[in-house]
Amino acid sequence: MDRALPTGSQRTSATCAVFLLDPNGSVISCSVEGVLGSAMRAEELIGRDFLSLYIPEGDGRTLVRDALHRVRSGGHHVIQDIQLKRRGADTFTAHITVDALRTLEGEPQAFAVIITDRSEGKGAEDRLRETERRFRLFVNGVSDHAICMLDPDGVILDWNLGAQRLTQFHASEASGKHYRMFFRQIERIEEQPERLIGRATQSGHVEYECELNRRDGTLFPACLTLESIRDSDGRLLGFACIIWDTTRQRVMEGRVQDANAQAAHWQKVEAIGQLTGGIAHDFNNSLQGIISALEMATIHLECNQPKNAQHYVTMALDAATRAGDLTQRLLGLSRRRAQVNEDIALGPLLDSVREVLGRVLGDSVTLEVSVEDQLPSVACDGNQLESAILNLAINARDAMSGKGTLRLKACTRSSEQTRGVFANGRTARQYIEISVTDNGQGMDGDTLRRACEPFFTTKAKDRGTGLGLAMVAGFVAQHGGAMDIQSAVGSGTTVSLFLPSGEDVVAPESPLDPGEGNSDIAGLKVLVVENDHAVRTSISARLRQLGCQVHEAGDGREAVAKLAESPAWDLLLSDIDLPELDGYELAREARRQFPKLRVILMTGYADSEFVGSEFTDGNTESLIKPFDIGALLTKLRLLVGSDN
Repeated sequence: MDRALPTGSQRTSATCAVFLLDPNGSVISCSVEGVLGSAMRAEELIGRDFLSLYIPEGDGRTLVRDALHRVRSGGHHVIQDIQLKRRGADTFTAHITVDALRTLEGEPQAFAVIITDRSEGKGAEDRLRETERRFRLFVNGVSDHAICMLDPDGVILDWNLGAQRLTQFHASEASGKHYRMFFRQIERIEEQPERLIGRATQSGHVEYECELNRRDGTLFPACLTLESIRDSDGRLLGFACIIWDTTRQRVMEGRVQDANAQAAHWQKVEAIGQLTGGIAHDFNNSLQGIISALEMATIHLECNQPKNAQHYVTMALDAATRAGDLTQRLLGLSRRRAQVNEDIALGPLLDSVREVLGRVLGDSVTLEVSVEDQLPSVACDGNQLESAILNLAINARDAMSGKGTLRLKACTRSSEQTRGVFANGRTARQYIEISVTDNGQGMDGDTLRRACEPFFTTKAKDRGTGLGLAMVAGFVAQHGGAMDIQSAVGSGTTVSLFLPSGEDVVAPESPLDPGEGNSDIAGLKVLVVENDHAVRTSISARLRQLGCQVHEAGDGREAVAKLAESPAWDLLLSDIDLPELDGYELAREARRQFPKLRVILMTGYADSEFVGSEFTDGNTESLIKPFDIGALLTKLRLLVGSDN
């Protein structure tokens, strides 16, 4: 037998040493490079006792002696994690494998001993265990998140203390259960937990906001995240399920919303303060026109000149109408005005506007009008649309200092062509774009951003209130449209209004002429309830002229008493804003006495939602002040006709 292993074998591994021992345990041959750190050559170890070379006194030598003894009778033996010494007295962790080399007769002739250095592997295992320990401490320290390990089917394998705190389930109650145990019954029926597992398997990540169950049956708002876990070959090992309690987040979001609402409220309060001075001029002008015209009418009547008196009465009516239009436009700005959609043909409307603009703009402004052929109708309030175009044209004239070119254009735009204009999404398939373009000085970025703010104006104090563009923006938004402004300093300004096409809008019935046949309302017994004496007496007088039996009341209590005086009534015409007992309460009390009583409720607030759902029975109508007798008769005949 050779006395040393081949040189090539000596260098096969720096972590192994191979020895051949005779039956007495002395070294016959060896390879010791690297692992034992010996300064002696292999030849110098031949004949020396193996146990005395590397194994310290004590249990280690006993283990090796026992191993040598056991393999004499056959078999193979491994000693794991034994401490050996290197030259220099330091020790290391090793595995020792012992095998017997036998003759043909089966007698042990020698022993093969392989020593494997496990110090690096042992250190790695220790580091792995320490890393796992620290990671588990970290995971359990995350008390505001539940972290669960799921198998590929969604069964809970392990979880942290945060999961126990959030769900109130103990680990022993959840381990081995499907994570669907946290979901509400309706979501379990709809198999939502399984769908989430499927989505996480495909995409690797899924988030789901929901309400989850606690052990006591209560719910808490949560954000649930599933992350798939795969090995290096891409095989799915399971999922990390992370649950975050969003209760605090929702509370904070609610506080932010409350703060924003409060800020908006104070902005409105501030706007109301500015409103008093901002519109006083225009409104007082209208009132002055009414007063002056009625004074002149009175004088002419005293002089027995009825034709001249009629002229001034007509002037007073016109001034009153303008005052009403002003309040309606202001209410439209606050979006409290009832929306009156009509199917408006733009051709005739723009022709009418063109004539007015010719007088308003003056000779120094060139007006160019371009209207697309076969332009569809537009769904909006025609009077407000005319006012909006006039407002834009006057702004454009002022921006050009009364000299330049103004272009008015109307054309169709598909929903896709309005992309970027609508901040809250488009609601129609087709829109009509009406644009006003000037070649004036244009606006800088800051002015453009604030252009639609109420009361913001770049004009002198006596030239504008800053309500024009804000009113126009409120008008188009109220009718489901949007306004877009393009401007740059030195390049002029284009203001575009986008309104839904009115092809599917049914035009309301036209108000009936008060002079038309009134036989259908003659003889009706009507109770008029209004605390304003002038309004009450004028409405009552006109109804009496039309043949109605009219009774009057100045407040709700008086009206209840009046109703009780008669066993039958045909109509209750009442203002909503009454002292003590308001119009709603009066209508309820009247309906208790007369279930089929027709009711018309009047208001000056123009809130489109002021008539509640309890009055949508076909026997109730509403009127927005100011109104003329024709509008009243239209509502009245609708109620009378509903019984036919």
